Order: sequence, then C-alpha cells, then structure tokens
Amino acid sequence: MENLRTHPLRFARLHLVAALTMLCACQPEAQDPGNLHNAEEPTLNASVVPRPQPALDRAAIFAAVARAASAEAAGTDHSEAQRELDGRQFEIRIRFGCKGPSTELREEWLGWSFDREKGTLRVRAMPTLSAEEQLVKALGGDQFEAVEGFWIPRPWLLEAACPATAAVSSAPAEPAADAASKETGAQPATTPAAAAESQQITEPVPKWPRIGIAQFFTETDPRTGRRSMRPYEAVKTLGPEQPIGSQGFNLVLSGRLKALPDKRVIACVAKGADSPPECIVSVDFDRVWIEKPADREILAEWGGG
Repeated sequence: MENLRTHPLRFARLHLVAALTMLCACQPEAQDPGNLHNAEEPTLNASVVPRPQPALDRAAIFAAVARAASAEAAGTDHSEAQRELDGRQFEIRIRFGCKGPSTELREEWLGWSFDREKGTLRVRAMPTLSAEEQLVKALGGDQFEAVEGFWIPRPWLLEAACPATAAVSSAPAEPAADAASKETGAQPATTPAAAAESQQITEPVPKWPRIGIAQFFTETDPRTGRRSMRPYEAVKTLGPEQPIGSQGFNLVLSGRLKALPDKRVIACVAKGADSPPECIVSVDFDRVWIEKPADREILAEWGGG
C-alpha cells in the first residue's frame, strides 16, 4: 500500500474531506419554513370561556325600559337591542311596607303585619298583572293562556328604597286622642285627617306611569310553574330580641329575560303623544323571596314561579 505521506497532494485532499464532514455534522438540521412558523406561535388547545354577564338590577332594567319606551314613542327600530336582552339574568327588588304594618293585610297586594304578643310577622305580595290587563290584550293577549306578574311601584326610584317623605315606623302610631281616651274612657273622634292618615298605610297599585314585569304562558307551556295569581305570603315567629325593622321589606324577583313571540323582551304601547308608553318586561321567574333590607336576611322564598 502506498504511503500517503509520499503523496502530499492526495493527503491534503483527504484531510479537507474529513474536515468538511465534521463541519456538516455540527450544523443544526434545517427546518421547513412552515414548521418554523408554527413553532414560533404555539397553538392554544384550551378554549377561551367567556365571562358571564352580571344580572341586571333594578336600575339596569329601568334604563332598558326607558330606551324601549323611547323607541316605541319615536317609532324607531329597537330590535337589535331587544335581541341582546333575551336570556339575560335579572334580579329586581321592590320595596314595600314603608309606612308600617297593615291592620288589614288580606286586603292589600303588598304589605306586612306584626302581632307583638305572639311575635308573629306576616308578609304578603299579591301579583297584580294578569292576562286581563288592557295592555296585555293590546300586545296580542289572545295568544297567551295566562300572564302573571307585578306592576312595579314608584318606577322613578332607581334603587329599592322607601321614599324620603314616607312616614316610616315599625308599628302603628297611637294618636294622642286615642291615648287620652284610654284615660277618660271617652270614644276617640275620627277626623278626616286621621282617616286619611290611616289609609296612607295601604300600598297603592301603580296607575301611572306603569312598568310591569311578568311571565307569559302559552297553551304549550307547562302548568307547573304557574301560581294562578296566588299571593306570595308567609308567617314567621320572631324572638323577643329580633328587630322588626323600620324600612319595610323587599320583594325580590329573579330569573331570565325572555323574548315574546314578536322577539321583543320589553313590550311597550304608546298611549298618546304627550304621555309615556306603558311597558311590560317579559321574563321567566326562577326564584322569588322576601327579605329584610338592612342585612338581606331572607324571611321566605319560592322557586319556579
């Protein structure tokens, strides 16, 4: 065999080939441009979960009603905003009993009474909005088998609160004339002012402006969720140290907004050019309860209408 050292040129060539081979082995493997692009932008396998929207409260519902009423009065299209409301959760509070306990609770639609001797508290909320309403009939009432809900008192209040002018008390006040009659044995005289004051305890049914919230039932809807206009009422015995409260109580309605057959969630009817439209918010009631306003302690609750 020939000695490579005797052939300097051939030895140099072989040395160069070996050096190039080692150099190529040290180089990183070339990547496909498409694979390189994918490597720089890793794919997220987990799907992004949208955050749930907060439940609409009293102020938000009234703001939506104001926009729907404005569109109805102006004759403008409000369908897109109505579609966005469909299915939204809501929780609206209605304050009642601000002027004290009632002496004729069975005659009231919203009220409470308290028996001091027995420590018995009674609360009552009677639905006031039914299929017999002229507004419901104007909305195509023939297509609904039943309608159950409430006209909301004092819709100009954006929060559930007693009016500042309400004579708030935790028990019926004893007029001075009555106190004097107990000492003398004489019968107290009933004055027109006293009679008017006693009538003010009753919560008046809203007449104008009217905003309602109700559940609409068709013939195909199940009857299990209907109350047939039965009142929400409960009795609770309080301990001697439990305060009754002097700010009335809250009726709380919660559930989801539900579009009517015409795709509207808030149906309004204009009464005239110079008066606000009357509106009804269509909903599905999931839960109803009565609570104390101060600490929101629940006195009684009902589910599914």
